[in-house]
Amino acid sequence: MKSYLLDTHIFLNAYTSPEKIGKTITRILLSNSSKYLSAISLIEIAQLIESKPKEIKTTAPLHTFIDQALSDLQVQVLAITAEHAQRFFEIQLIKGHRDQFDRIIIAQGASTGFIVLSDDAKFPHYPIALLSNND
Repeated sequence: MKSYLLDTHIFLNAYTSPEKIGKTITRILLSNSSKYLSAISLIEIAQLIESKPKEIKTTAPLHTFIDQALSDLQVQVLAITAEHAQRFFEIQLIKGHRDQFDRIIIAQGASTGFIVLSDDAKFPHYPIALLSNND
């Protein structure tokens, strides 16, 4: 069975705005496949809620919001390992892409072989298995 690594925004949209998720990714999210969210995405979500509270509508405390989303979507948190750190070091960001959160997710996808679910236009330029809402 395939395993999937959700980009932060796919995870957030799947939980808060599922109408933004395409049919292919929705099928994966509803399946019994193994689904993961990088531990770094938890930091990114906290930062997004702090810096752009109108974009992520939640009245619950952060930990409650995250725990409920993980439970409802049946997603496990993927810890960052030494191997992921090595891949982070090896994978150079493409020109114009400076998002370090993305770089860690890409490194984890490359290291684990999980299929990354992301709509980020820059992700196809990296050596990872990828599915987007356009697929």
